[in-house]
Amino acid sequence: MLSLHKDLKGLEQRSLEIAGEISSIPAGEPVLVVCHLDADGITSGSIIASALLRSGAAPHIRVVKQLDEAAISEILPIKAKNVIFTDMGSGQRKLLERLGSSERRIFIIDHHQPTPKEGNDSGAVGGIMEINPHLFGFDGSNEISASGTAFLVAKKMSSENASLAPLAIVGALGDMQDKGDRGSLIGLNASIAEDAQRSGLIAVSKGLKLYGFESRPLVKSMEYTLNPYLPGLSGDEGACFKFLKNAGIEPRKQDGSWRSISDLSNEEIRQVTSALIKYLISQGLSSQDAESVVGVLYTIKSEAADSPMRDAREYASSVNACGRLGKYGLGVALCLGDRAGALTELRELLTEYRKKISGYLRWLENNPSSLRVMNSIQVILAGSNIDDRMIGTIVSIAFSMKPFTRSKPIFGLSNAEGVVKVSARGTTDLVRRGLNLGSAIREASEQVGGAGGGHNIAAGGQIPVGKEEAFLTLVDKIIAKMIGGVKL
Repeated sequence: MLSLHKDLKGLEQRSLEIAGEISSIPAGEPVLVVCHLDADGITSGSIIASALLRSGAAPHIRVVKQLDEAAISEILPIKAKNVIFTDMGSGQRKLLERLGSSERRIFIIDHHQPTPKEGNDSGAVGGIMEINPHLFGFDGSNEISASGTAFLVAKKMSSENASLAPLAIVGALGDMQDKGDRGSLIGLNASIAEDAQRSGLIAVSKGLKLYGFESRPLVKSMEYTLNPYLPGLSGDEGACFKFLKNAGIEPRKQDGSWRSISDLSNEEIRQVTSALIKYLISQGLSSQDAESVVGVLYTIKSEAADSPMRDAREYASSVNACGRLGKYGLGVALCLGDRAGALTELRELLTEYRKKISGYLRWLENNPSSLRVMNSIQVILAGSNIDDRMIGTIVSIAFSMKPFTRSKPIFGLSNAEGVVKVSARGTTDLVRRGLNLGSAIREASEQVGGAGGGHNIAAGGQIPVGKEEAFLTLVDKIIAKMIGGVKL
């Protein structure tokens, strides 16, 4: 059974147990770390890899799109006595049992909802050692991410690993866990951030949550902002320039160079903020959503002022871009501290990433027939028009676009290799009404021969080709019962 109360002592004890087992790995011993390709996956894998390196082990990170039969088949031949899964595994224990043996230990460091029959608090079942905040009463969808859970383990391995706290914050922001007041972190995430702030690792302040707002020219900061998506501004430098001029802000200095926030007076910053909120409301956003552009900022103090790694949200977006474009090694290198060649490569990749997202959003706007509104859900039928690695990002952005509404969760279906990738996002209000996307997708996908799971507010899976209609009909009915207050 899942814990019905928050058991911090139990979580810390499990962290200590897992840390002890990992620390016992002999120096020089190869360790396989398997993680998901998104920002939280890569940061959590990198936290564990960093801790292993410091303990003398020899970690190898493998980044995967999905933990499925194909991924397990590729891992099976790898001769590693210890395999650590981060940001995945709690919903796939049956699969992982195939890897376990008397000569191989399996560790799960995850924050997704465990499947009901796997939702026990035993530390080692079937030769698998697991730590998951859900098993101790903490909500892994907003109180702590996989990177935060990995950080708890790493810190128990050695106090030296407290320096990895910024990566835990980056992972949480990458998983959009900033659900507190003004986009702040809550729960265990907030505790990690507070400790990091006291240690001088990060600075916490309030301001506009625009992409690289501290380090980028204001026009570029608005142009590059995708979360939150700024309708009519994101991806359009000319429109951003015009917006600032109309707001009474001169975008350029007298020498012709772009102005950044450091060049603006407090009054000008207030002008930009007020004009932007009014503009977003005029574009159909609620006042609450429009005002979300102002919020809590997390700055990593050790990073250079002009670095895309300085703002923790920009850092998360950068690592996410690496994963979504298949540049896994680059994402890991950045998390492990490479600030030389990796940054040059990153800047080129981010340009490509923004172009791809802008192209997908244009396709979405120009193909209304790809959108379907059902009784309880909204659906993007992307087919092969949106990369399956990026459909989740597009679904997240869609909440800020017309004609989507926040009153129903959004599902995206995209063709992958021999299957259909499903990605879904909800809102905090829908979760309060009973929405649990992880449970809904797991149930519906299994009924059509697929698999899935995740969080109450965000989840994904894969289903067989040709089963799209059956899946959507099922999941629409399941969610109707959930948000209608009827228990399944």
